[in-house]
Amino acid sequence: MSSTQMPTTGADPFAVVRRGFDREQVTSALKRLEAEVGLLRADRDAAVERAERAAAEAARERSRAASLEARVAELGRTPVTNEQMSDRLSTMLSLASAEAESMRDAALADADRIRADAEDDAWNLRESARRDAEADRGAAAAELTAARDRAAAVRSEQAGILEAARSRAEAIVLAAEREAGRLDLEAARRRDLIDEDHRIASDARRTRSLLEDRNRREASEAAAEAVRREAEKQARGTIDRAASEAAALVSKARAHVEQLTSLREQIVADLATIRARLEPIPGRLEDIPPLPADPLLDESRRDDRRFSSTDG
Repeated sequence: MSSTQMPTTGADPFAVVRRGFDREQVTSALKRLEAEVGLLRADRDAAVERAERAAAEAARERSRAASLEARVAELGRTPVTNEQMSDRLSTMLSLASAEAESMRDAALADADRIRADAEDDAWNLRESARRDAEADRGAAAAELTAARDRAAAVRSEQAGILEAARSRAEAIVLAAEREAGRLDLEAARRRDLIDEDHRIASDARRTRSLLEDRNRREASEAAAEAVRREAEKQARGTIDRAASEAAALVSKARAHVEQLTSLREQIVADLATIRARLEPIPGRLEDIPPLPADPLLDESRRDDRRFSSTDG
């Protein structure tokens, strides 16, 4: 990209970018000019303030001098003869008049000097600000003119670049469209092949899945059958052990019942013998209560009947 040299000014020339001047440089230059103008305005305001303070000081000095003059005039309105006034008072009055005159002259001179200095400072500041503003305006105008020239050159160059880019883009688009058509055909052919491969793979996966499901189902059924047989075996063993234990318990219970029955019969026989021996004694046999029923013997008899019905 070509560029045009700008004339040398107090500020750095603007760099030309793709679409004109660099926006950051332009903004920075404007901020710098605004800052300089602000400083000039501040200096002007300070000079005006100094001039106003000088004028106020001069006014205060004038007021003081006028007050002294009025005081002297008041003292001089009443005529005093030499016979009525001593030499000392005459001397003091003369000194006061001279001092007042001197103070008034000094105050007027200071006020005139301060006012003149303030006016000179204000004029110098105004002239300096005017010269700086004219110089800045001239530099800005020169920069603006150079910038416009460079912008025109850049626009012309950009127009050529855009035209070349447009032609190149059209050629690229045509080539891309042709390539896209070829790629679409190739992609369609590949999609057909991929769909066929996918269908074959899906069928194979489906067949394999069905076979695996059948194998798993058969294995599950075999495992369930083994578990069932083992459970039946354990149940039969448990039932056999329970029956053996029940038979042993019944046998023990029967033996115990038989022992109790024999013991009861022995006791009954002993009681019958005792009863026979006691029969000659009147009034004694009726007082003997009958033997109570044996609960163990009754329970044993019920168990015998239950096991007898179970065995049957």
